[in-house]
Formats: sequence, C-alpha cells, structure tokens
Amino acid sequence: MSKVGSLSSFTYAGIAGLSVVSFVGIIRLWRSLFLARDDSARRTAEISELRRALNAAKLDAQSKEEALAALRKELGALKSRAQEERRVLDGVREHNQALGEELGDQTREVQVHKDELVRLGEKHAQTLALLEARTMELRGAEAFLTKADALSGADVISMLNTLNSEIYQTAAIVAESFDFRSDGGRDEGETSSEDVATMEEVHVSTSEIVGSRMLEMLRSSKHHEDPTLVQIAFQAGMTAYSNWIFTSWDLEDPEGDTGLSRIYGKIRYSEEQAVSGRWRALTRAHIPRMADHDLAMYFMDAFVNILLTAKVAQDRSDLQEAIESRFAERVNVIVKGAQRLRKAIGEEVTSSDFEVLWIPHDNLFNPSAMDDAFTSDLEKGRNVQEPILCTTELGLARVVKVPGKGGEWDTTVLLRPKIALKSGIDEMMAPETI
Repeated sequence: MSKVGSLSSFTYAGIAGLSVVSFVGIIRLWRSLFLARDDSARRTAEISELRRALNAAKLDAQSKEEALAALRKELGALKSRAQEERRVLDGVREHNQALGEELGDQTREVQVHKDELVRLGEKHAQTLALLEARTMELRGAEAFLTKADALSGADVISMLNTLNSEIYQTAAIVAESFDFRSDGGRDEGETSSEDVATMEEVHVSTSEIVGSRMLEMLRSSKHHEDPTLVQIAFQAGMTAYSNWIFTSWDLEDPEGDTGLSRIYGKIRYSEEQAVSGRWRALTRAHIPRMADHDLAMYFMDAFVNILLTAKVAQDRSDLQEAIESRFAERVNVIVKGAQRLRKAIGEEVTSSDFEVLWIPHDNLFNPSAMDDAFTSDLEKGRNVQEPILCTTELGLARVVKVPGKGGEWDTTVLLRPKIALKSGIDEMMAPETI
C-alpha cells in the first residue's frame, strides 16, 4: 500500500514535473495518434471500398470475359457461316457466270434465228408480191382471154325494146298533160310576155336536140287539139340523149371522151375482136358513171324547151316545177334503162360490138337501113331522097371484126331504127277529106 502510494506519488510527481512544453507535445502526439487512427480507419474504409470496387470490377471483368468469350465464339460461328456463305456465293457466282455464258449463247442463237426469220419474212413478202403480180397478170390475161359474153343478142334486143317502149309511153303521157295556146302559128307579138333573149336560147337548145326543121314545125303548128308533133319531138329528144349515154366513154369529160374513142378506134383496127372487146369492157368499167339524177335533168330540160317552143300555156318556172314533180319518176326509169343498156353493150359483151343505131336529123332516108314510123307498109320506099326529121326509136347492130383482116367488120342489123319524115307527119296530121 505504501509502495503503491509511493509510486503513484512518484508518478504524479513525475507527471507534475513535466514541463508544460512536454505536455503540449504529448497532447499533440496524442492528437496526431488519434488523427492517425482516424486516417487509418478512413484509409481502411477506403481500402475496403476499393477492394469491393476491385471485386466488382473483377466480377464485371469476369462477366465481360465471359461475354467476350461468348462473342468470340459467336464471331467464330459467324466467321464460319460467312465462310460457308462466301463459298456458296462463289458457287452461285460461278453458276451465274455459267448461266450468263449460256444466256449469251442462247441470245446469239436467238438473234441468228431472228435474222433468219427476217430473211425468210422478206423472202416470203417477195414471194407474195411475186404471187400477187403473177395473179394480177393471170387475171389480166384471163380477162383478155375470156370470150364468154354475159348477155346474148336477144337479151340486148329485149332491153332496147323495153327502153323504146318507155320512151314512147313517157312522150305520149307528157304531151297529153299540158295545154297549148290555140293561136298557133308565129305571131310577132307572141313573145310580148317572154324575154326575147330567153326564147332565143330556148329555140337554140331545142334545135340542138331535135333539129332545125322540127323546131320550125313546133313553132308553126297548132298543138292545142293534137299534141302528136310534141310527142314526136319528145321521142326525138329522149332517143338523142339515150344515144349520147350509149356512145360516150366519159359523159362528164368531152375531151377525155374524144381521146378514148380515138384510142379504141385504133385498137379495134389493129387487134383481134377478143382483145379490143376486153379493152373496151375494162376501160368502160373503170370510168366514173354520171349520177342518174344529173342525166335525168337533161331529159327534163329538153321537155321544158320543147314545150316552150310549142307555146305551152305556162311560164318556164311553173313548167319546170310541173315536169320535175309529175314526171321525174318516169324519166328516172328511162335513165336507168339507158344506163343498164350502156353497161350491157359496153362491159358485158366482148365477142362482138353492139352498136345502137340512131340516125342524125337531116340524114337522107334509107329504107334498107331504117323504118319510117309514120308510113304504112304500102307507102314504104317512097321519096327515098327525103331527109329524115328525127329518130323516134333506136335500132341495134352487131359488129364483129373479120379475123386476120385489119379494118374489116361483119355488121348485122338486129333491130332497125325508126325515124320520122316530114312528109309522113304532114300526111298523118292533115285533115281527113270526105
């Protein structure tokens, strides 16, 4: 007890004997120790944290290593797949190249076939053209070699008789359908209501149709009781226009008509009948045809001029309207008949030439070639030197070239034309004596 106390006293005395500086130093040391302990704890904590971070990093690194390994494995697989696909691609490229080469060969072969096809097509076209040319030549030769006629002489005679009958009936009907002035004769004052120049034109036109002698008879005769002379003039006008339709090559072109007629005359002279007949038929078939209505106007204008010349009791405008409204249908029948006969003798018969016989006015009467329509059988043959007044009915002749003789033809009259003589008409119209 006393020792302890002595020691403590000593300790306390020792401590007490320390200087203030030493104590301060101890305090500082002690503080440093505590600070060092705090720093060590802090560092230990930091180290622990770092270790945890390191472990986490190791885990992350391990995870990434595993992911990298997986990626490397996947990459290896992809490389293997890519190599396989590259191998397949190379095979496909080689196959495509082979196909390209084969396609090139096929294309060249197709082109060769195309070229051959074009060549064959051109050759085929040339063959067709040659065939067409030979066919046309054959048709042309056949057309000229064909001798069979579509119509017989009897057929043509029948058609002409029908036309003559229509002309006669129409002339009679039209003549009986109008009234004429009863004064007759030529009176200086008869044209007081007509324009003199116009009537002169009417007379000129009438004279061209029926002739100057018939014109004078129409002007000087009385027609109000017996219009027979007017009927005869109508027949003369219609036969004249019908003959124009038959004999003309081109009704609308007089100059061309003259040229064709001259050419045909030379062909008829130098070639055989079969050749000239076929040329005529082919040429006529290709010439444009004048419309029936236009031709009918010629006939109706002739009616008007003849009636005015005969002093009909109507003016021109009323007369024209009456003719067209009442007789256009009958005139059209005559025009169609004339056109049909024109085609028949011009295009459908080649073994011979049928010629319609129309005698121009003022030609001398020839009883061996024509008949007087107004003279009895007992009186025929009289005054053979008398000029005819007009043709009232058309006749028909068949003309065939004599083989091997240029310019010689065999002519057969199948139907004699009928004409009117002034003497016969005068006797017919003279008043009967008891």
